[in-house]
Amino acid sequence: MTKGLLALLAGGAFFLAALPSTTNYELNSYGFGSGGTAGSSTSNYSLEGITGEISGQTAATSNYSAEPGFIETQQANVPKITLTNPSNYYDKLHFVIDQQSNPTDALYALQVCVGSDWVAGSCGGTTMYVKNDNTLESSLSVADYQKYTTWGGSGGANIIGLTPSTTYYIRAKATQGQFTESAYGPSSGASTSAQQISFCLYTNANCGAGGASESFSGLVAGTPATSPSNIGVDFATNADSGGSVYIYSANGALVSVSAPGSPITSATADLGSGATAQGFGAQVISTSQTSGSLTKLSPYNLGSNNVGQISTVANTILSASSPLVGGQAAIQLQAKASNTTPSASDYTDTVTLIAAASF
Repeated sequence: MTKGLLALLAGGAFFLAALPSTTNYELNSYGFGSGGTAGSSTSNYSLEGITGEISGQTAATSNYSAEPGFIETQQANVPKITLTNPSNYYDKLHFVIDQQSNPTDALYALQVCVGSDWVAGSCGGTTMYVKNDNTLESSLSVADYQKYTTWGGSGGANIIGLTPSTTYYIRAKATQGQFTESAYGPSSGASTSAQQISFCLYTNANCGAGGASESFSGLVAGTPATSPSNIGVDFATNADSGGSVYIYSANGALVSVSAPGSPITSATADLGSGATAQGFGAQVISTSQTSGSLTKLSPYNLGSNNVGQISTVANTILSASSPLVGGQAAIQLQAKASNTTPSASDYTDTVTLIAAASF
């Protein structure tokens, strides 16, 4: 039993009282309040006060804390928040706020600890705040307190402008009117990925099977010939703006050492019978992807015997405007000799494809 001396001045008399207790509990403090004061405010600050009330000791565990007193009963509910990396992001992470039954006009502020989680309320890394444009900065302003709907509602939103291969932790607090701001809630962590691009070329069944050459096995004058297999392309990147595949060749033509001066020049043309007399080029015959969109570009996107030029300058043959997963394409080569093309068995060219991501 804990006892204390309570002095009340009332007509000159003093009273001695014991603090309430049982065999299991005891009340460490209590007070006799004389009521609250009217709210005082300026253009920048507001003050609410009461007299005669002792807040008492804080009760806390590793997950929760409670402080008695009138002010504590006005606070907004402490929100929860989750942070994830749902799409292999390298420069952003996705968060969703759990309102914990706060009213629709409640506002939320989001604090981030970079590189480490909070320990005993202290950030072990760098403390940042989510600004109202969803970027991170080291300061928090009134304008950064946003409604649940502004923070994306049930669908959440992304924190942008993050560093690749970095772990971030986030927590939220709520407020709803004056004198109601809650403590920060529990934290949630996620990591950004590294910047990634993958690219593979092959002429056999798949990337693992390899292959790096094509042979037309003889050209018949006036008849278009197609490569016996296709150039396979595997392309993927997590770049925000996707990426592109480019094509060019060493000669811009099929050139023969034994018949110099008579190249089969590459051109954007219809090599069909009765059309262009001779030529050489490429055509994308198919594209696919797991997610994102891999697109074949003009002039390589037509069918039949229509081909795009493979010049000595790189031209874009495939493109994606957003992150791409499992992108695949098949490129066919076509050639046509004319009646005046010298006969030779060594018409060759070296075709190069390169890929670049738009981070």
